[in-house]
Amino acid sequence: MVRIENWSVVQDLISERYRELQPGSHLTGYAFGHVTVPNAKFIYTSRIVSIDLSKGLVETLNTSYQLGEVNPEYKEWDWRRAAA
Repeated sequence: MVRIENWSVVQDLISERYRELQPGSHLTGYAFGHVTVPNAKFIYTSRIVSIDLSKGLVETLNTSYQLGEVNPEYKEWDWRRAAA
C-alpha cells in the first residue's frame, strides 16, 4: 500500500482546482512506499474509484493509497466549502 502525504484533491492536472474527495477526482501529494516511484516524489494519481474514510483508504484506477496528513491549504478550502 502506498501512503500519500500532504495530499489534496483536484479536478484534473490542467486546472488543479480543489475538489471534494469523491470518485472521479484525483489526488496529488507525496508518495511513500510505491514500487516504481521514489519516496517523497510529488504525484498526480489516476482517477479515484472508491473511498473508505473510516480506514483512510482511497483506491484509484491503478493504486490503493493510505491517506496521511492533508495539505493545509486543501484542509482550509474543504472547511470553508463545508461551512458554506
